[in-house]
Amino acid sequence: MKKNHLLRFVASAVLTAVLFASCGTAEEYVLLNDIQTPSKYSPPQRYDLRIKKGDELQIVVAHRVPKVIEAFNQKISTVDSVSRLNSYTVSSDGYISMPVFDTVYVVGKTCRELEKYLVARMEEEGVAYGASVSVKILNFKVTVIGESATGVFEFEEGATLFDLVARSHMLGGSSNNGANSIRRDKVLIMRDCDSVVRSEFINFLTTDVMYSPYFYLQQNDVFYVYPSTDVVRRSNQTFDFWWNRASILTSTLSLGTTLWLLILRLRDN
Repeated sequence: MKKNHLLRFVASAVLTAVLFASCGTAEEYVLLNDIQTPSKYSPPQRYDLRIKKGDELQIVVAHRVPKVIEAFNQKISTVDSVSRLNSYTVSSDGYISMPVFDTVYVVGKTCRELEKYLVARMEEEGVAYGASVSVKILNFKVTVIGESATGVFEFEEGATLFDLVARSHMLGGSSNNGANSIRRDKVLIMRDCDSVVRSEFINFLTTDVMYSPYFYLQQNDVFYVYPSTDVVRRSNQTFDFWWNRASILTSTLSLGTTLWLLILRLRDN
């Protein structure tokens, strides 16, 4: 009876070790796994988007006398025969070409600042008193590349990292590659800041992501999702060859040691 109990114990121990070796932990896969509930947090300060070179702006001018501002609200016909307001593309020099005003320097301004500037200029030049202006960035796009979902996604101002995760499935939501094919603790973001590209790693596994200065998206952000170490290992055939043989050797030594200890224990009994 003692021998049977000992055999069962050894078999259970080996099986448990295998299961723990093959399974991941919550800290490796679950987003925000360190969050405490109930809890409160203050997200990073939200800044208005700054207009950048290459941006496409929609500028709408309103006035109680429509004819006064007709020149500003020119409409164009699209391919599908639908009319829409003309948009303004920011040149490499930072200017847009507008009716009446000719050129206007816009790079570095927020949409709100540009609205106030245009209203003030209309009044100064006697174009339209009491007009209101609305400015919107049309090409607010974010690019995702890497092991998971790949694509370009459009957003409105105020979108966050969570909005990107939900829409792009960049962290494996409906990815065909599976949950273990990507790293959620190492997502690279590249952002154009005044013609200088800044990059930083973002860890979605902890609540630190909610305090990141990159929490709010900006136009032309690029995200790269790193593959997991398992994917990298499988893609390297030479490494995989020796890794498999090292695993077999380790398993053999472990099994041999377990059997030897079992024999010694049975001999003692």
